[in-house]
Amino acid sequence: MQAQAATNLAAYVQAILKEPTAVAAEAAGAHALAKTDALLAVKDQDTDIEGAFKLLLKSTGATHVPELLKKLTADTTTNATLKLRILAEVFNSLPAANALRFETLVSIINYAGATNQVHLIKSYLNDMDALVAGVAPANLQSVYLSIADLLEKEVDSKHQSLLFLEKYLNLFESEKDVSKAKPAAIRAAVAVIKAPVEAFVAHVELLHLKAVQQLKGADKIYDLLEIFTSKSLADYVAFEKASAATLTAHGLDSAVCTSHMRLLTLCSYPTGHDAIAYADIERTLQVPAADVEQWVVKAITANLISAKIDQLGRSVVITRSLQRGFGPAEWAALQAKLSLYQANVGSLLATIRQARQ
Repeated sequence: MQAQAATNLAAYVQAILKEPTAVAAEAAGAHALAKTDALLAVKDQDTDIEGAFKLLLKSTGATHVPELLKKLTADTTTNATLKLRILAEVFNSLPAANALRFETLVSIINYAGATNQVHLIKSYLNDMDALVAGVAPANLQSVYLSIADLLEKEVDSKHQSLLFLEKYLNLFESEKDVSKAKPAAIRAAVAVIKAPVEAFVAHVELLHLKAVQQLKGADKIYDLLEIFTSKSLADYVAFEKASAATLTAHGLDSAVCTSHMRLLTLCSYPTGHDAIAYADIERTLQVPAADVEQWVVKAITANLISAKIDQLGRSVVITRSLQRGFGPAEWAALQAKLSLYQANVGSLLATIRQARQ
């Protein structure tokens, strides 16, 4: 099969480059590699050129991959999309256990970023965990951080950038020295604060990470992240009065932060069948009485809560809210609920048994 692929490769290269003399099959791989720049320079034959490189990989395996990666990524100004497709072919041709597969993946990510083609590799990014299975954490650190950097530049990919920052920070959980991750920890904290609802819904949790814990007592951004993670609007207002410079230093808008905290504070109300008076929400959110319904509707629309509004009774019943965090206090509350449930079920079963006697 490889011999036939080599023969086809020789014919392909000869036809594309219009070479007068055919190359022997055994030399086709080296010849195609040497002619990489010439092949990529041919106009309006992208499909044929891709086919030639597929045959190169089929006939020679990983033999020429290191040199091919260098040639494909050396220039970022011409035929960038074609080169990216060929890089993808290289990646797909390599067995999962081949170390060159990871090297190729890194080349794809870096080249896509250098040529403003990140949108073309979104499928790779979405499946990244599967693609890097078995890769050493030290290697993953650079990849995840590079991806986060690239996505941060994309207008519609800020949230995905945060997810890769979280992956990056998670890699430091088993390390003693996490100082290297401090800049990324600050970036991630700011990203959560700028878009807390989206981060909250996606269950992005940073506070417990060692890389983020190092900020505690050392950077006020940690205190602000803690407020956005588990505290209320009143806590935020107090923080802003005492540390307004922190917001300015990190490009955080006071009005936007206040708006986000109002929505998150609504999630702190207990769920169930107890009616919450408009007046209570008015005080807690620090808004005029006329705006209470508007904020409840905003929280419902953002899928933060499910609630019933009683306009006549001027009250709200929150039937469901997203859990903002899950620390020791939440585990204790869950244990209490389960214990109560167990006791109620036990009582019910005892009643049934007694009735049957």
